[in-house]
Amino acid sequence: MKKSPPKRATRTLTVLLIRREFPTPESALKTPHELTETPLPRGIGFKGVLYTAGSTARQPRWVPFVEEAFPDGVSIPHSMFPAALLFLRASERWFAVTFGPARHLLKPESFEMDFGLKVTLNTVDEKKLRSLDVRTIEELTVHTRRQVSRSSGIDAFSIDDVRDLLGAVTGEPTDSTLAKRLGGRDSLSLTAELSFSELADKCEVLLASYESTHYQKSFAWVDNIRLIREPTTRQRLDDELLRTLNARDFQKVHLAPPEVIDWDGIGFLYPGESVRSADVHGDLDLEECFAAMAEQAEVESGTFELSPEQFKSARIRAVEASGIEYEKWPLYKCLVAELSSGDELHVLSAGQWFRIEKVFAARTLKEASAYVKELKSLPPAKAHQREDQYNEGAALGSTELVCLDKVLDKPKGARSTFETCDLFSNARQFIHVKKMGKSSFLSHLFSQGAVSAETFLRDEDTRHRFKRRVEAQSSVLAKMLGDPTRAPTRGEYEVVFAVIAKANRLGWPRALPFFSQLNFVRQADRLRTLGYKVALCRIDVRK
Repeated sequence: MKKSPPKRATRTLTVLLIRREFPTPESALKTPHELTETPLPRGIGFKGVLYTAGSTARQPRWVPFVEEAFPDGVSIPHSMFPAALLFLRASERWFAVTFGPARHLLKPESFEMDFGLKVTLNTVDEKKLRSLDVRTIEELTVHTRRQVSRSSGIDAFSIDDVRDLLGAVTGEPTDSTLAKRLGGRDSLSLTAELSFSELADKCEVLLASYESTHYQKSFAWVDNIRLIREPTTRQRLDDELLRTLNARDFQKVHLAPPEVIDWDGIGFLYPGESVRSADVHGDLDLEECFAAMAEQAEVESGTFELSPEQFKSARIRAVEASGIEYEKWPLYKCLVAELSSGDELHVLSAGQWFRIEKVFAARTLKEASAYVKELKSLPPAKAHQREDQYNEGAALGSTELVCLDKVLDKPKGARSTFETCDLFSNARQFIHVKKMGKSSFLSHLFSQGAVSAETFLRDEDTRHRFKRRVEAQSSVLAKMLGDPTRAPTRGEYEVVFAVIAKANRLGWPRALPFFSQLNFVRQADRLRTLGYKVALCRIDVRK
C-alpha cells in the first residue's frame, strides 16, 4: 500500500513586502550592525538572509508591585525576547518574514503600506470575512475592530462607505491552497500548511495578489478615501503645502480648531502673541495669522515666510475672556487644506493626510451642487460675528424668521438634547447655521439637522413643543406648522444648511472642505428619504 506524503505543519507567518527603493536587506534595517547576519544555505532553493537579535534579560515593570506582598522575597525570573527577521527574494522583490518582535528592526518607510490589506481583499472570499478594522472620521477619529462569530459577508459589519476607512481585514481565501486564513493591513498574517522550502513560491503568489485589481469588483469603495501613512508621501505633501502657504495661496487652505470647542467666550492668539501684547482674535483667520507672525518677526507682512520648523512647532492658543488659556494646538494641526495632484485629491485634516480618488471627489461635488440655493431671508453676517449673534440679528424685526438657537429639546427616551433648528422661516424651513471651519464640525451640523428632522417627523410630542416655542415669538409662523398631531407629508418642510463663509473665487460649494461636501451629501440623501426638501446655502460675510 502506497504511503501518503507526510502532512505539513500548519503555521502562521507574518510577511511584509519591501519597497523597491530599498535594494538590499541591509538598507531596510535601522541598525544592521547590531544584528547577527546569517545567509541562507545554497541548497534551500532561493536567495535570502536571516538577521537575529536578542534582548537583554530585564525585570518587568510590574515586579516591584507584586513584591510588596512578599516581604521575604519571591522568585520571578527575568526573561529575554529573541527576534528574527528573514529576508527572501522572489519575483525580483525582497520580502521580510518577522518572528517575535522583529518588525521594529525595519525602517518604517522600508515596506509597502497596505500590502496585507490588498492581498487579503484580492484573495478573500467576500462571504467569509471574520473581522474588519475600521476608522470612522468624525469630530474624533474612532478606531474599532468589528468581529463576527462566524464567517460572514461585508453587510454583517455595518460599514458606512462615506465615513469608514477600511484598515485590516481577516477572512478565508477562495483558494484554500493559498491559506486557511489571512489578514492584515501593512503586514500579511497568513495561516497555511507550509514548509520552509515553499516560502519563495508562496511569496510569488502573494505578490501577484498584491498587484491585482480584482478587489475592485467587491470592494471598489476602499479606494475612494485612504489615509496616507507613507512617511515620504506625507513629507512631500507637507513641503508642497508649505510652498502654497508662503505663496499666500489660501483658496483651499484655512485654519480651524482641530477639536470640538465651546465657542462662547473663546478667542485665539497666534504664535508669539500674548494677551497683554495683542487683542484676542474672535476667530481663526490664515491671513491674520501670517500678519501676526510677520509682526513678531519684525518684517513686512508680504515678505514673511513660514519656516519648516514654525510649520510644525508654532502654536495657536485658545483663551477664555479672562485671559486664561483654554487649549493650545500646533499650527500644523489647525490647518485644513486640499491639494490636487494628477488623478488624486489630497486632504489635510487635524494633522492627517488623506488621498481622495478624483472621480469620487468630482461626483461628490456635483451631488452637493444640486442642493445649492440662495435664501434672501438670510442677511449677510458681520466679520467675527458669533453664530448666536447672527441668528438673533437675522430674526430681530423679521416677519419671516424666528430664532430658536440654543433652545434645546429632549424627546422621551433620547440620550441627549439637541436644537430642532437655529431659525424657522415662514416657508416652513428648518434652518441650521454654522460658521465655515473644520469639516468635522460642519459634519456635526449636517448630522444634527438630520436627527432633529427625523425626530420632528416621528415624534408628536416634539412637534407640540416646537409649535409652542414658535408661537411664543410669532403666531403667524406658528400657523405654518399646522396640526402637530399629524405627521408631516412629503415635501411639506425643507431642511436648510446655511454656512457662514467669505466669498471664494472657487465658488460654492467647491469652497467647502471635501469631507464637508461628502457628509452633506450623505445626510441630504437621508433627509430626502424621510420626505424633506434639502438646501445648502452660503451666508456672505461683510465688514
